[in-house]
Amino acid sequence: MTDKPPVLVVEDDDALREFLVRALKVDGYAVQAAPDAASALGIAEGQEPAVLVAEVFLKGMNGVELVKQLRQRQVSTQVVLVARNIPTYTVVAAMKQGAFDFVEKPIDPDYFLLVVRRAVEHWRLTHENQALRRLSGLAAQDRDGMVAESPSMREVCKTIELVAPSDLTVLITGESGVGKELVANRLHALSRRQGKPFVAVNCGAIQETLLESELFGHVKGAFTGAHQDHQGLFEVADGGTLFLDEIGEMNLDLQVKLLRVLETSEFRRVGGTKLVKVDVRVVAATNKRLAEQVQAGRFREDLFYRLNVIHIEVPPLRERADDIPALVRAFLEAHHRKGLPRREVSPEALAALTAYPWPGNVRELRNIIERSLILCRGETILADDLPAALVRGAHTEAASRRSEPTYDLATPLAEVERRHILRVLGANGGNKVRTARVLGINVKTLYNKLKAYESAAGRVEGI
Repeated sequence: MTDKPPVLVVEDDDALREFLVRALKVDGYAVQAAPDAASALGIAEGQEPAVLVAEVFLKGMNGVELVKQLRQRQVSTQVVLVARNIPTYTVVAAMKQGAFDFVEKPIDPDYFLLVVRRAVEHWRLTHENQALRRLSGLAAQDRDGMVAESPSMREVCKTIELVAPSDLTVLITGESGVGKELVANRLHALSRRQGKPFVAVNCGAIQETLLESELFGHVKGAFTGAHQDHQGLFEVADGGTLFLDEIGEMNLDLQVKLLRVLETSEFRRVGGTKLVKVDVRVVAATNKRLAEQVQAGRFREDLFYRLNVIHIEVPPLRERADDIPALVRAFLEAHHRKGLPRREVSPEALAALTAYPWPGNVRELRNIIERSLILCRGETILADDLPAALVRGAHTEAASRRSEPTYDLATPLAEVERRHILRVLGANGGNKVRTARVLGINVKTLYNKLKAYESAAGRVEGI
């Protein structure tokens, strides 16, 4: 077994093709061969060899056009072209399209293998640089404010990094405003489709009667008002990523059609008969629990499992307070780029922002920062510049956290229960009827528990 990356040879001369394949195999490469450019493109897109060795003057699509096609399809394979008496203008054209090097015929095997080794090394460096860019991108916040200071968001980012290079369907879940579209954007940006379209559609914001046409397009005359052919978003996103936000709002009939596209990569426009084939990665998102929607008969089970190949749960902002300071900095910088003045946030204001439970999640935080920037009178955003309801909510939340009983994780359950009962009893001034009502037990059960505590400790204070 060789550790050298695969090489693809494209040559319409059978004897020369066999010669090149044999030379590469002797040097330890795993080699595939193709007689024409069309076959080579199919192999390269499916397996992406490190190096493609191609004859310049192939019949049909020539070697220079093959290089162009590979680059348009975001394939990072390095291309070594071979030919006899290559014109200078052909060399220039091929280099502009991204060819790595040329080898003149008749081919010197030693020189040919040297050029292939250099191309392999260049391919490896390219992949290593891409990996480093992905890792550095995950460690830092991006322009859209996606940060990962908290452990839970670091886990989300690790999952994105692992999943992004594949074409697997991803289902992103989380409350409204947590940043599900940011996750979808990051998946696209770190994928091999990053140079292709990223198309987002909110399935809940478009009328049911129009959503099918929006996704799949329609032909002229398909319905009243269809005055011309219309390209759907699946076609617009061809080669890239289609983000279906609020997928839980899609009706059952349309879910059937979406399932077929996911399974076959083809569909018909509304009113049309011609099959349209596309290469689209689908990423879906919802703030609903789709498993519960399936049980209720509002979402197809087969579509749920087809979408839920990879599941990414984005935690609510209240569960990742460590992200708030970094998010605040990101939003301040983003608003400054839009023309708003540069401001700092006082420690007191930041403390209030961190303590607030954020029912609207990251979207609410972004809006609050923008509002505070506009209303702030000085160079620093103070607690007084924040909405009064937010400051009150932060104080209430902080007081609630301080009042919550804290127990060592090694404390036995019976002891946790004892402390809680006595705490509630004290809060109710020793009134056993009210205490039993708060605890959700009957008075007799409460009396029995208190008597047991008395027997164990001799007496219980406050009884």
